Amino acid sequence: MMLLPCLFVLAIAPAAAQEYRITREGPYWVRTDVGVLPPPAGARLHVETLGNVEARGELRQDLGYLVRRRVRASNLAGARRLLGGAPVSYTGLRGRETFRVAPGWERRFPPELVLHVPRQLRYLSVNTRNGAVTAQDIDGAVAVNAMAGSIGMDRIQSSVTARTGGGEIRLGRIRGAVRCLSGGGGIWVGAAGDQAVLQTTGGEVFVREASGPVFAATGGGNIEIQRALSLVNARTGGGLVSVNQASGMVRANTSGGAIRIGAAKSVHCESAAGAIELQSVSGALRASTLMGSILASIQDDRFEDSFLNTGAGDITVFLPSNLAVTVQADNEMSGALGRILSEFPEIRVHRGIWSTGKPVQAQGALNGGGPVLKLAAAGGIISLKRQK
Repeated sequence: MMLLPCLFVLAIAPAAAQEYRITREGPYWVRTDVGVLPPPAGARLHVETLGNVEARGELRQDLGYLVRRRVRASNLAGARRLLGGAPVSYTGLRGRETFRVAPGWERRFPPELVLHVPRQLRYLSVNTRNGAVTAQDIDGAVAVNAMAGSIGMDRIQSSVTARTGGGEIRLGRIRGAVRCLSGGGGIWVGAAGDQAVLQTTGGEVFVREASGPVFAATGGGNIEIQRALSLVNARTGGGLVSVNQASGMVRANTSGGAIRIGAAKSVHCESAAGAIELQSVSGALRASTLMGSILASIQDDRFEDSFLNTGAGDITVFLPSNLAVTVQADNEMSGALGRILSEFPEIRVHRGIWSTGKPVQAQGALNGGGPVLKLAAAGGIISLKRQK
């Protein structure tokens, strides 16, 4: 067996220890630097590099790192010349240490960095021009700016800011507020402990759980919020909006998809070309679609004045038998093109006259009347049904 050439050096300085080695990996020579540095002043660390970054929080006081760089060279001597020099610098300014990784000899092979940082860091920021970033097990706030790569974070005990020019963002459990911005990738959040602001120009947005308000926007993907303990504001330029459960008001807007709301306290939603489904809602309801049907199942918990409107589709509303409500329904089309059906004898239907343009109308008060429920359709069938 032929042994590949290898260079191994150990250097020890008063404030740091460093070692490196150069090995052959296929057509490349790879230099791997491993070092230990003093803890960052003020527990604040700023990282600047060109390639991938992996930051791991650990129970330690110092700062450990591993840097990998690779080049093409004909032999070990040529690789040593290209990969010579210290790959990192570590400087302090105003209570914040800056860790910089020098560019690789060939920019198409950016350096790779693994950081072992004190878990009790108060603040960690990472800037990279051409790589992905992952961070985990950090007690303080984390801010990441990746010009083109993906971002992943998990088990962060404070707030998170993630910005990428075109990659996806995946977050696990974040105890503080979350702010994500992507130039074209999807955004996934497992759990946010406070407010979540999520924006992408062309990917889907998914949130499993959020303890604070959720503001989600995408230029052309689906938005799904499984559980939010506060209000939700969701907007997409061309996809589905789905909110399974929200403890506050839900505002949803889509230019080209359906809207589905599970349990929510008050809903304001608009769709340019899609159906709207409100499964178990209360409070004030405002639902409008230019082309699609509307289905709403209303709860009697603090129901308020509401309005449902469709330009081309059916409206079906399920009402509790004990709900005090006043119903006003208008269907612009009459005859076979537009009807109003009611399972409540208190709601009287007045037939329209198609030849004169008079719409079909229905009015009535249930349980003595109460907040006004207005229904308007430009055709189709308006149905008022009892909840089973």
